Amino acid sequence: MIADWINQYDAGPRQLRDAVAGLSREQLLWKPPADLSVGLWSIHQIVIHMADSDAIGVHRLKRVIAEDKPLLIGYDESAFVRSLNYDDQSADEALTLFELARRSVVVTLRKLPPDAFARIGIHNEVGAIRLDDFVHKYVKHLNHHLDFIRRKRAVMKV
Repeated sequence: MIADWINQYDAGPRQLRDAVAGLSREQLLWKPPADLSVGLWSIHQIVIHMADSDAIGVHRLKRVIAEDKPLLIGYDESAFVRSLNYDDQSADEALTLFELARRSVVVTLRKLPPDAFARIGIHNEVGAIRLDDFVHKYVKHLNHHLDFIRRKRAVMKV
């Protein structure tokens, strides 16, 4: 099971690149109205969010691997979108950061003994989280946002 999750985690950067391929800057920045029920963020904001989220995720994964029950701090993703000038950042650079962040931890994940995936971190909002659950969480997180990208592309009027 964990090998499948690692493979899916590793495939994520290609999936995200493919999901946004061919979109113009105007299309990337298009923000759907609330009544379309496809989320309020632009596709561009999703891409930048994925790079930020995975930077935090890689840090968490590495700490759980290397440290004994590290404290892991939550963050407000909406505050990041509001405050970090996402629209001024490069989607292409964010895609590269996303790819490099995942690549940096996949090598380690693939070499860990099976019992290492039972290691835990203590998240300040949700409590104890196992390493294998973290890997699965980040696979699901990308899939969640890929679904939003597909739905936004389907209704895009730009």
